[in-house]
Amino acid sequence: MELQLKNIGMIKEANVKIDGLTVIAGENDTGKSTVAKELHYEATSYGSLGRIPLKLGNRAKLKITKDVLHPISVVFIDTPNSLDTFSFIKNATLLIHQQRLNIHLPMFRIDLILQLSQDIISKKNINPLYKKIEKVINGKVFYDKTKDEILYEKFSLEKKLFKMEKTSNGIKMFGFLQILLLNETIKEGSILILDEPEVHLHPKWQLKYAEFVVELAKNGVKIVVNSHSPYMIEALKRYSEVESIEDKTNFYLAENGYIEHQESLENIFEKLAKPMQDLKELKWQLLNKN
Repeated sequence: MELQLKNIGMIKEANVKIDGLTVIAGENDTGKSTVAKELHYEATSYGSLGRIPLKLGNRAKLKITKDVLHPISVVFIDTPNSLDTFSFIKNATLLIHQQRLNIHLPMFRIDLILQLSQDIISKKNINPLYKKIEKVINGKVFYDKTKDEILYEKFSLEKKLFKMEKTSNGIKMFGFLQILLLNETIKEGSILILDEPEVHLHPKWQLKYAEFVVELAKNGVKIVVNSHSPYMIEALKRYSEVESIEDKTNFYLAENGYIEHQESLENIFEKLAKPMQDLKELKWQLLNKN
């Protein structure tokens, strides 16, 4: 599968392979999120009776191989605030539809809310990754169908439940994965798009998150990660090598309107390390000043 873009938003041109693990590195406002949103739109449009892909002018085009099932299950996660506003977005979507209100909500966020509220298919065949996440966050994030809300149960505090607004953003980022693994929205053949997940994670948890992302990719989930974190990018690289999926791991650099494939991480780290160099120069200026 390959996503082709030309003259869309910040993107002048890009050809991004979607197979295994795809990592798009770059600074802010370089088009990473544009790639993610266009991929979500094109993939959910493919084979869906409910959506008709727009092919007017210069839009994205998703080249689908014959082995891809349709409709494609696509999950887009960009902010933990989606869990804070779960009930609001869900009820607002229903109201907008019923009253035909002229209020816009991003389709990828509406899709995510609906995916989070899906029923659990089987409690017997739980993905082993679910238990690994439990150990990291010392608890579980789950959808309570009776209350129609998402809660966090912290294991070290007996019978203690927290609403999402009382829960850290780091917990929420792992919580997304827990819920979507449990209800089997994330599974072999599905696409998982993560837009800068490291923003809400301590470096220690960035490494764990990268480890779990690679495990999902190894088990057939097609994953796209947008990142500007050297920790996250190198962790994805190293874990892909550990799990022997480096042949299905592709790194891209977003810069000057182009998304270009990188054979090594040298250019990426050189670009992302510049702020650290600027700090070192500032330190020398202060030392010389004194």
